Amino acid sequence: MYPDDPQFEDTTIAKVRDGGNGWTIERADGWSFYVPSPAPVTPAPGMTARFYGKGVGSGVRGLYIDGQKIYYRTEAEDREHHEIATYGADAAEWLKRWDDGQSVWSIEMGGLGPGYEQAIQITTAEILRHLIERQYDATAWRSSESTWSRDRKEIDTAGFANKRISALGLSGAQWGSARHLAISIYMRGPRDVMTDKGLTDRRIQVQRTFPVPE
Repeated sequence: MYPDDPQFEDTTIAKVRDGGNGWTIERADGWSFYVPSPAPVTPAPGMTARFYGKGVGSGVRGLYIDGQKIYYRTEAEDREHHEIATYGADAAEWLKRWDDGQSVWSIEMGGLGPGYEQAIQITTAEILRHLIERQYDATAWRSSESTWSRDRKEIDTAGFANKRISALGLSGAQWGSARHLAISIYMRGPRDVMTDKGLTDRRIQVQRTFPVPE
């Protein structure tokens, strides 16, 4: 049963190449597409493939082969899927990507050069680590100034005791910027922070291992 979605294109499968863990199908128009395994149907030449999306050059958010659903996402679901893949589902996933040495999206906070900025981003990750391990009730910060004041002191104490942070020789401005960004990612999640219209012009990609000249 096809979804009630007018944004689709039907084409015929011309060729199929079995890759072991999936198939590469070649459409009648020459474009190729990868179909992951397992799938409810084994692709074969002559079958009809229905692609959902805005057409060639845009992402494919749904695929049916001979009426069998391989996968399907609405436009809203596809946007969410893309944002999760890009920014991370939550603060813990953002931090894991950082720890694994992957590039992660963040927000430029310093504006005074790469070394200055990297110190802020390292500190952001370390503060975020403490927030996740401690599992603060962030909702209470919005309603109770005393709770926020108490927890902020604990966050500061933990940060100043962190050897990775203390080795950076931060200024007060760097510390404040890093704490603000870490708390934003913790409270709102990386997707919400990185897609905030007021911050999109400050998005940057960073990673734990800072590139240095040989």
